[in-house]
Amino acid sequence: MLKKPNNANILIVNSCTVTENADNKLYKFLNKVSSSNPHAIRVVMGCYSQLESEKLKDQNVTDIILGVDNKYQIDKIIEKYKRESKYIQISDNSKIKFEDYHLSHYANHTRAFLKIQDGCDNFCTYCTISKARGRSRSKSPSSIMKDIKNLAKNGYREIILSGIDLGSYKYEEEEKFYQLKDIIKDILTIKGFRLRISSVEPWCFDDELINLFVREDRICPHFHIPLQSASDVILKKMNRKYTLDSFTLLTKKLKQKKDVLIATDIIVGFPTESKVDFEISKNYLLDSLIDAAHVFSYSDRPYASSKNLFPKVEKKEIERRSKELRKISENKFIQFYKKNLGNKKEIIVEKIKKNDEEFTYSGITNNYLQTSFTSKEKYKKGDLVSVILKKL
Repeated sequence: MLKKPNNANILIVNSCTVTENADNKLYKFLNKVSSSNPHAIRVVMGCYSQLESEKLKDQNVTDIILGVDNKYQIDKIIEKYKRESKYIQISDNSKIKFEDYHLSHYANHTRAFLKIQDGCDNFCTYCTISKARGRSRSKSPSSIMKDIKNLAKNGYREIILSGIDLGSYKYEEEEKFYQLKDIIKDILTIKGFRLRISSVEPWCFDDELINLFVREDRICPHFHIPLQSASDVILKKMNRKYTLDSFTLLTKKLKQKKDVLIATDIIVGFPTESKVDFEISKNYLLDSLIDAAHVFSYSDRPYASSKNLFPKVEKKEIERRSKELRKISENKFIQFYKKNLGNKKEIIVEKIKKNDEEFTYSGITNNYLQTSFTSKEKYKKGDLVSVILKKL
């Protein structure tokens, strides 16, 4: 695997289509590598190619077009392309099953990512993921446990559970019905690592899941709960299944966990978002228990129903509002970091730099703070080291 695409024989691009900006970046990259490395085999897969395979074909910037599945057969597909030339394979994602694959090692990663769910049944009006990824589907508990045991055996001290809509995880196996809380309990019977949970939608939490997140010390105190807007009027138009009051109650319950970082997503400039709606979101971000926010500038997506909502917010106004919220988020994250100064934390060593007789190590804490320290002790990547946070 090469870091510079200009030297590669095969280029594999996993495409995203969450925003218009993601689409533009994809074509910019493909045009660039097509010019600088014309002899490479170009493969595009993922959400954009699932939705827009014909556009990709017409642009002549790729050789192989795949959708959201078949990624684990990519070597066979490339060999077939070499024999047959142009290759397009887009599956009917309404019939796709969970594409299972056993991973026991991640090259160049000190933390292991385990995807246990794919697809989405929520159909939020601004989003194309439900159409691109297909219906929600889950990895079997027995397959998950096999991977967890292998990853723990291979020395990974942190495992991240991920999914397109992780909170919707469900699977029936051996006459037992599993939800996210059930598989997490099984996972925690395996020792030797901490468990990080990726994004979970607000409506997926019940009291049992909340209590599990709060009370289990091995679950990292870092939760990503998408809000999208603090205006109940806008939330309803987005087809989000909660109110601001219920979201606030959820964050209060999760804040019972020591040193927990609560992050969220906010979309700025959703159609019909008034100045009042924006001010509600702004003031909520300022005063709420949210510690960090990923701020997205709204853009119409071809297959999202919100493109038919009017009036639209002007692009310059969206940019202004987004900039304002990003500044607030930055300040709140700094405040959170300051609250953690003096605390003892365990970090996973991810980078090492030699400085004369000392080493500089960097990594992340369990509550997702980027941290570095110097020591004469020799640690290796992936080691779990206790440190005291002293300064920003």
